[in-house]
Amino acid sequence: MSTPEHDLLLKLLSNQFDALRNALSGLTEDQARSAPSASSMSLASLVNHLVDGLTATDGRIRGDNTRDADPVAAWQAGWRVEESETVADQLARLDAEAERFAATVRTEADLGRVVEISPDVAQWLDQGEPFTVRFLILHQIEEWARHAGHADIIRESIDGATVDVLAQRVS
Repeated sequence: MSTPEHDLLLKLLSNQFDALRNALSGLTEDQARSAPSASSMSLASLVNHLVDGLTATDGRIRGDNTRDADPVAAWQAGWRVEESETVADQLARLDAEAERFAATVRTEADLGRVVEISPDVAQWLDQGEPFTVRFLILHQIEEWARHAGHADIIRESIDGATVDVLAQRVS
């Protein structure tokens, strides 16, 4: 039941996916794993964190809250990058999860539907608003936009490449 609102929300989220891909463009595996700033974040860990959050949100919208049993452990694990994992693997996971999430959003008949969120997770999301499908999608846009900014800073710290130059290279 895709509507113009569904499409707009997915387009805004897709813009953030592209920003993250741009930040990774042309980097070596070592560069993607490096943490060149005061933060412990690397581009590789950031990708895993964001894909993990998208996966969790997709599950919550579909009614699968099994990941919520220990949300702190799940959050911490979401930042981890395995030795065998490559940027290509991560981007493939991003593409697969983005497709799955888009399908979930497009088939959602009611963006105002309230989604059951466990109290252990709700404490981190509570904005004084009901946890509707729309809210959860907007929260993903918010998270991805925040971290796309982090990715821009991390990338510029690695090799001086800025978002305007990277966007032109990838286009």
